[in-house]
Formats: sequence, structure tokens, C-alpha cells
Amino acid sequence: MAEITTRIKEAIRVPHMEVNRMNSARILQCLIGEKRSLSLYALGFSYYAEMYFGFEEAWQELEDIGSWAAEYPCSPSSPSYEERISRLSVLLNMGDLHRTERLNADISRLHSSDPSVARLVINELHTMRIKDDIKTRIRENPHKLLAYVWVLYSALFNGGRFIRRQIVKAGSEFWGLTTEDGDIESFPAPLSFWSVSNDPNFQEEFKVCVNKADKLLTATESNDVVDESVWIIRRCKQLTEELDERTKKYIGSGHREVDDRDATLHSTSVTFPMRSHGFHEPKSNGGHPNACIT
Repeated sequence: MAEITTRIKEAIRVPHMEVNRMNSARILQCLIGEKRSLSLYALGFSYYAEMYFGFEEAWQELEDIGSWAAEYPCSPSSPSYEERISRLSVLLNMGDLHRTERLNADISRLHSSDPSVARLVINELHTMRIKDDIKTRIRENPHKLLAYVWVLYSALFNGGRFIRRQIVKAGSEFWGLTTEDGDIESFPAPLSFWSVSNDPNFQEEFKVCVNKADKLLTATESNDVVDESVWIIRRCKQLTEELDERTKKYIGSGHREVDDRDATLHSTSVTFPMRSHGFHEPKSNGGHPNACIT
């Protein structure tokens, strides 16, 4: 059977292409050109951050070996489910990839620069249940953690390269950075989420660890991981659509940054171009990014 990373790539190919087109357009419009808006970036970033908060919190619960372990029987002829999940967690735990601390620092700074975004996020985030839904899905089937680790961290390596270039183009002033914050290319807060190793050896090690972790799973569990990867991409599409609606409310509230020229920005809420290994960055075609797959 093919490696899990290859199977996931094939499974998400079609929904990924749609999400990639949607999200690439939004990130470009938020960061580049006359319609760019730090507030709209902050809004989308705050919502998408919940996906990372959700799976990293659930992961920490697994590492703490909570009561979930009692739900799974032990087999005298093979490692228990608890033991296999524990091994999987250790294999995947490449500390430089964890995003929670970085996200908290970035969101704190973004919200302090625009309290209206903070209020909108606080008022509406609970209705979206992004973090809670992800935590529940992993609690019920801890092996599905593998899907979140691969899909969401791969986005940093692949789609993240595209976004990092746009971040630099936007300039330090756009991000509210001063000389005390350091060089924009070092990605200080509110950009620290995007900082990730460019070492190809690190990326390859990550891929190897994911494929090794899959070997700890049964065939049924491995299939669950592939199915969950598809669910993640589809949830990203749904989240982007939800963000578009919430951005309309934000613009409709008469926010100070939005003028008549920006009335079309209801379709430009920022989101992450999701790419797993094997996906290239969007190529420009008359100013419109397109998904490319190897």
C-alpha cells in the first residue's frame, strides 16, 4: 500500500484545488494592492487559528494520557491502542512545529491594534465551534490526530512559502512593526505563526515521521486518517465561506478602515492556502492565482 502522505494527497486533490483557489485570492487581496486591510487579515487569521488551537490542545490531552485511554481494550497479542497512540504522538512531536504559543502572541498583537476585530471574534467565534469540533473528533478517535498534523503543518511548508512572500511585500508599516521588533523577514509577532524551518532536511524528516507513525495504525485506522484529511479540507472551504459572511457584517458595521471603494471586500477575508506535500504554490495568470499539482 502507498505511504499515507501519498494517499492523503490523492484523496484531497479535488477539494484542495477549490480551497486553494478561494484562499489564494483572499490572501492576495488582503495584503497587496489598494484594497489591502490589516483588519480583514486579523479577522480571518483569528478564525483559522482555531483549527490549530483545537488539534494542538487535543494532542496535549493525549500526551497527558487522560481518561480516553480507558475506552480502548488491550490485546495480549499486540500493543494496546493506548500504547500505539503514545508512540504515534512521540514520533510526530517535532517541537519546532507547534503553533499555539506563536498564535497567541500574534493574535494578541493583532487584536490590540484593532479592538473592533477582537470584539467581533469574541462575539461570534463560539457559534462556529471550530476548536471544539476538532477536539471532539480527536478525542473520539485519537489516531485521527495524524491527519491534522500532516495537513495543517504541511500548509506551513508549502502554502506558507507563498504567504511569507506576500507578508514581506506588504512591508513593516502595514504590520505595525518598528525597528525594535526587528527585521520583517525574521517574522516577529504578529507574524510569528509563519516562521518555519526552510531546511529541506527538516521537511523530509517531518514526512518520514508521519509515514512511520502510520505504520502503528491498523488498516481501518489508516483509512480513517485519510478520510479525516478530506474532512479537514472541506471544513476549510466551509470556514472560508463563513468568514465571507462575517466579513460582510464587519464592513456593514462602519469600520473605520473600510470606505466605499472597499465595498467588495466581503469576498476577501483572509485564509490559508492549504497545500500538502506535492502541491506547488499558485502561478500567476493575469493576476489570478491557480493551483498546480505535481
